[in-house]
Amino acid sequence: MNIPSAPSAHPDHDPQDQDRGRYGATFWVGLALGGAIMAFGVRGIFDDLGGDNPTKLAFWVVGLDLVHDLVLAPALVLGGLAVGALLGPHLRGPVRAALALTGVVVLFSVPLITAWGRRPGNSSTLPLNYAHSVIVVVTGIWLVTVGVLLARRWRNRTVAS
Repeated sequence: MNIPSAPSAHPDHDPQDQDRGRYGATFWVGLALGGAIMAFGVRGIFDDLGGDNPTKLAFWVVGLDLVHDLVLAPALVLGGLAVGALLGPHLRGPVRAALALTGVVVLFSVPLITAWGRRPGNSSTLPLNYAHSVIVVVTGIWLVTVGVLLARRWRNRTVAS
């Protein structure tokens, strides 16, 4: 067993010296690429706005952040806790995963279902019945979840006997 040594109590010792060599080349390359991608996205936002309406951008950024922090995140935490309290340990994982997948599918499909961006003169924009597709995908998620739960139940019965 390898026990790390205690940090030095010497007054010239900098505790951050231990972490300086911790990040490898992959970290720094990823940081550079990620930073470049984010800078490109921010530049694109300002190009699309034309510099005319920074308050509109601030409204959306702050508004979406508040909705996430005050509504979405607490609802997900409470939902996860409720699932944990209501279901047994063997059911929690698959049901939580299905709930999370369902939430992502529904959240990403809201603009399609509500037809944001549909143009009356252009029949090729949003031409499909997206509500039907979401129902099919969510049904598939829950059928797979039921299949996983049944497989677990069958496996537990065969192991027990």
